[in-house]
Amino acid sequence: MGNLRRAVAVADNGVAAIENAFLIAVHGAIFALVVAGVFLRYVFNDPLTWGEEVIVGLFTWMVFIAAAAAVRSHMHIRIDVMAPVYANPKMNWLNALTVLTGVAIIVVMIYACTLQVLQEASVATPMLNVSRAWFLASMPVGLLFMLLHVFRLWLERGPAAVFKGETESVIEGSAP
Repeated sequence: MGNLRRAVAVADNGVAAIENAFLIAVHGAIFALVVAGVFLRYVFNDPLTWGEEVIVGLFTWMVFIAAAAAVRSHMHIRIDVMAPVYANPKMNWLNALTVLTGVAIIVVMIYACTLQVLQEASVATPMLNVSRAWFLASMPVGLLFMLLHVFRLWLERGPAAVFKGETESVIEGSAP
């Protein structure tokens, strides 16, 4: 189990580094394209015709990669009404059931999103004339990253830590 835990940690750390660098770069690129688009449209009256497609594509990638990063760092939105129930040691089975349900949903979504990517592979974007699959591939990639993060959290800290919210981590003094 120790070798598996180490291998998953190494893979997860690598993915986390890629996620962080990617998110910083995409934020910067979107900012630059929006500023350039506004400048060109209103100063030179010559809009970036392809800029909107690139921005939408980058934003799509940013959303799904950021969703995985949010799970990794416990920054996702969570309803805390059930938190006292989940904290009870006698209800630990409920934590495991919740994680297994979440994993099942992620796996089904990966499958459905992969089918969607394959279906859209032959459809080209109007301005860039590239396959829409490049933009939609963000869904299964982000979900695979999310699955890796969930698996690492479960291996290292147990099922109760997987969907623990940021607020709980700060209150308990165990910030992620």
